[in-house]
Amino acid sequence: MNKSHWYDGWIYDKYVAPHQDILFRLIKDFVKPGGRVLDVGCGTGRLPFQLAQICSEVVGVDLSRRNIDVANKNKAKFGVKNVTFLHAGVEKLLEQGSKRFDYAVMTYVIHEVPPEERIPLIQNIMKLTDVIIIGDYLVPRPKGFINYLTEFVEFIAGKRHYAGFKDFVAKGGINYLIEKANLTKIKEIKGKPESAHLVAAK
Repeated sequence: MNKSHWYDGWIYDKYVAPHQDILFRLIKDFVKPGGRVLDVGCGTGRLPFQLAQICSEVVGVDLSRRNIDVANKNKAKFGVKNVTFLHAGVEKLLEQGSKRFDYAVMTYVIHEVPPEERIPLIQNIMKLTDVIIIGDYLVPRPKGFINYLTEFVEFIAGKRHYAGFKDFVAKGGINYLIEKANLTKIKEIKGKPESAHLVAAK
């Protein structure tokens, strides 16, 4: 399956991914050095390249072929050896009998997953890891300019994307999903940056 957005590929790499660096630095602090990490919805690989500095192995999967193509070009350009990018979903890793990971990371992905697929996705990820780290929008939403900016960004991402975002917020964001998936929080950071929510759970 190939999932394509108008902004995938070089546009995402240049104009979207860099704005997540604050969250990515926090994620690095969640991860113990030397571990194996799975990045679900890895985009063009910005987080895997940062995690590769401290981890033994990072595997990034994404349903967008354009994102994976750019990620692999960046990998060749940077000469990173301990990162692998796959145009695949979590189900493919399960089918292939993948080894377990110390951590699985998912940033700004779950809100755009169809509502009925969110909990099954998290449950499948937990078959591959002991700890899942989810970064997404903070709910309730911060008031003021940042809220309007987020609404605008999600709106221009596309009709289905925006509908997923609205449903994610209405149901309670990450906290709702953690509860429904019967997971336990082990670490949490809110508002860094202002609109973000980061949770590690097992």
